[in-house]
Amino acid sequence: MRTTTTTPRSAALAFLTAPVRPQTYRNLAYLALQFPLGVAYFTLLVPALAFGLGTLPLLVLFGLPAVGALLLGVATMTVDRAVTGALLPVELERHTATKSLDDGVVDYATDLLLDPGTYLSLGFVLAKFVVGIATFVTLTVASALVGVAVTAPLLYAHPMANYTLPLPSWLGGATYVVDTFPEALALAAVGVLGLFVTVNALNALAWGLGRATELACRHARVLGPAATAPDHA
Repeated sequence: MRTTTTTPRSAALAFLTAPVRPQTYRNLAYLALQFPLGVAYFTLLVPALAFGLGTLPLLVLFGLPAVGALLLGVATMTVDRAVTGALLPVELERHTATKSLDDGVVDYATDLLLDPGTYLSLGFVLAKFVVGIATFVTLTVASALVGVAVTAPLLYAHPMANYTLPLPSWLGGATYVVDTFPEALALAAVGVLGLFVTVNALNALAWGLGRATELACRHARVLGPAATAPDHA
């Protein structure tokens, strides 16, 4: 991933301009895709692995499902790499097979089975199921809290609205009801600050996931022309 020198001034500018930077919305799109992609990977791979591993002891006769399941894992890693590269400013290496089908099916399957990158790809995309759930919860809760706070001046007096805020235990553990316009404005101001904090936190989360993908792609196998050494996309 590209790195730049950070100064206090540039850090403050980055914090304040985060909501209007185009990359922020690409980051948010990337985070929003983690849940559906994670579910899709899990749904495709778990049944394939269950069936494929069940045939592994009979590899000579019925091992093609196991090879197919591993190849599916590599294919999903290829998709995930493409999505990451399209939305995040990352530099992803491409680790492909050293054998092609032109070398024969047996040689290609052997290369697939013996390549540690095959299993790294499989584990990485399966982990996206957990990552996707965590990201979905984070996005949902953060956007709901910020949205409710920012719109307080418009909604606080609505009969269906309930702006009751729980206070921490060190303040007595009671609740505080926002039922006046000045209080709603104060809550909205807190919401605007929360918006900046949330957007920057989500940018940091996207950076972290992109960095994890960047590191994994150094060794994780993806589909592509056979090569003797990894090359850069």
